[in-house]
This record gives sequence, structure tokens and C-alpha cells, in this order.
Amino acid sequence: MTVIHFILYRGTCTACGKVAKGYVPDEYSMGFGARFSALVAEIGGIDGNSRETIQTFCSSVLNIHISRGAIQKIIDRAFRAIKPHYEAIRDKARSRAVNHLDETTWKKNGKLHWLWVMASTTVAFFMVHTNRSQAAFDELIGAWEGILVSDGYRIYQKWVKQRQTCLPI
Repeated sequence: MTVIHFILYRGTCTACGKVAKGYVPDEYSMGFGARFSALVAEIGGIDGNSRETIQTFCSSVLNIHISRGAIQKIIDRAFRAIKPHYEAIRDKARSRAVNHLDETTWKKNGKLHWLWVMASTTVAFFMVHTNRSQAAFDELIGAWEGILVSDGYRIYQKWVKQRQTCLPI
């Protein structure tokens, strides 16, 4: 780990009396670098690990003492950075004429959720949802009205547009 120590001075201008102070450059404003922040966000994303679990890992394995609040700030920052890309992938998937859809169980914090996928030959969009329901399906597809390729799940069977059933080999 590389530690960069900033000494921020504060002083008063002898000519005008205005107080000026040093500042931490924006790229260091979080207090943690990109690699450590990525590690914290990744650990948080693995099975929805708690902030306490991340804190314990950082302390016991990395010997870095970090507050839960700082962990949350790192995760929030990672979320903000990833969100536009996630939405762009979603929009790209919804623009395809043909999409394969499916869902499978997904454990999040030990609770049952569903991992939904909408995939074409060029893009795959994943969404974790608390339900395997029409509402979850609607959230996945948005206003998309293309050709649906799917298994025989009843929600897919209700699709009123064109649909192709998966043909397992």
C-alpha cells in the first residue's frame, strides 16, 4: 500500500488579511485510492457482504482500519461510477430485435432473489430482483417489444409479440 501524506497549511495574507488554506486534490478526496476502493466495492458485491464483514476483512487481512461510514461512501461512489454504464447496457439490450430471456435463483444476504438476464448476440443485461414475477419481467424489458426467445415459464408464454421457444439439444 502506498500512503500519501498531505500537509494542509492555512495562512493569512499580510497585504489583505484574507485567510487561505491548502486543499486535498480531488483525486484523493475519498481518502482511498482506486484499487482499494475497487476491492472494497467488490467485497461488498460478493453475496451482499455486510459493511461489518468488509470492515473486519480490511482490519484483519489488510491491517487497514476503516469506518463503516467510509466503506459506505466508497460503495456509493462505485455505484455512481458504474450506474451510467449499467443503464447503457440495459438500453442496448432493449434496442435489440431478438433477445433471449431467462431467470434463475440468486442468494443475496442469504435471502432468495432472482437473477434475470436479457441477452442478444451483442449484449447481455443482468438484473437482480426480489421476485420471479410479471412485475420483475416488466422491469427487465421496459418498453421492449422484440422477438422473445425463452423457455416455457408461464410469464414468457403470455408474451403477445413474437416468441421462439428454446429448443434444447
